[in-house]
Amino acid sequence: MFEYIRLKNFKSLKNIELNLLDRYNKPKKLILIYGENGIGKSNLASSIFMLSETLRTMDVRDLMEAFLSEDMDSIKNKEELKKYLKTRYKDIETIIKENKTVGSSEPMLTEFGFNINSKSGKYILETDNNQIIHERLEFVVAKRRGTYIDITPSKISINEKIFLDKATYQSIYQSVEKFWGKHSFLSILIHEIHDKSDQFLKDKISEHFDDFLNFITSISCKIKFGSRQERAILGLPHEILSDYESGRIVATNEEILNKTESMLTTFLTLTNRDIKKAYYRKELIDDEIRYSLVLSKNISGKIRDIDFSLESTGTQSIIQQLPFMLVAVNGSISVLDEFDTGIHDLLVKNLITSLYENIDGQLILTTHNTLLMEANLPKDSIYIINELPSNEKEVQCILHYNNKLGDRNNIRNQYLLGKYSGIPDETHIDFNKLLNEIKNKKTI
Repeated sequence: MFEYIRLKNFKSLKNIELNLLDRYNKPKKLILIYGENGIGKSNLASSIFMLSETLRTMDVRDLMEAFLSEDMDSIKNKEELKKYLKTRYKDIETIIKENKTVGSSEPMLTEFGFNINSKSGKYILETDNNQIIHERLEFVVAKRRGTYIDITPSKISINEKIFLDKATYQSIYQSVEKFWGKHSFLSILIHEIHDKSDQFLKDKISEHFDDFLNFITSISCKIKFGSRQERAILGLPHEILSDYESGRIVATNEEILNKTESMLTTFLTLTNRDIKKAYYRKELIDDEIRYSLVLSKNISGKIRDIDFSLESTGTQSIIQQLPFMLVAVNGSISVLDEFDTGIHDLLVKNLITSLYENIDGQLILTTHNTLLMEANLPKDSIYIINELPSNEKEVQCILHYNNKLGDRNNIRNQYLLGKYSGIPDETHIDFNKLLNEIKNKKTI
């Protein structure tokens, strides 16, 4: 799980640190981030999404080279290419352009403190306007914490203990010499793993580094990108589908669909009183099953089957986010930006309190739902992002403002009264004046 996130010159966040440790210096399993619109909540969540994106630039390079050369036969799975395009995987220069503070001449830095099996480490990635200029990873090397990699344009330091044989070390070192800067060390290594058999990971990489790779590649993010479509990266175990609404699956995995039907029926009948059953409409084509979700629902006193695409925005939002909730329950990190969009306040409260009881990993949410402040959740799960007089942002746990908060304190009322800031200024808008400005505006 993450212990902290530190960012410099990242989007609207010039210099900010999110501390995720509890009073016992253990990572918290639930983090709720509040703040007014446009303050930087989504930007904070996007830093984890960016981390996931940087892991895949080498894979994208191969896919795009094959696509541009029209060598489509070399792409084993055409759906894989569609998935990459759909989820907007990019090269490092595009990633930097989207995330580095506009007009900043200073480097962009992202630093992630993490904890795996009660052992702490940190990963640093620093860029200029075009490429990576520093990458560093610290974690358990043998029995103690040490440096796995420390790479700059003028120095390549890769700990040989990452690998179990010299040939693998030399091969990766040569790839780093050739590609690093436009790709991170982790992206280069993950690409090499994907390019070889799965056994490569087990046979050639040390146990602790294997733990780190499993951790970093199992992070799941669902992030809003302005007014554009949400983006998602999922690090799901095999048995959890990434898309419950529709998709395709290898025919030999039909049992996964059957179990998912049962799970969705259980979940939806608990969250929507009118839904009685969920099932998949299936079509077998070659060795694949194409599936789409159908709901049996009480409509006007009669049970009717409707395509899930016709369901309400709120129900669709919940189902789209359900895989991410299960990721956190399964023991990995999940990040959900504006989790509550389109979902009733009380249902959000029920979902999060139920999730908290079951989380075995870490769930990071940005939200505007203040009812969660009154829920049966730890007070130290609540964070607020504010703007300082220096125009920089800070994000603090609610206990930073009052470390004696107890169950009798109504944090929601205090928050809405402005005690912790992080709320919009009270204002009055004359909408007739706005309309008159349009009507009376003279054109040149």
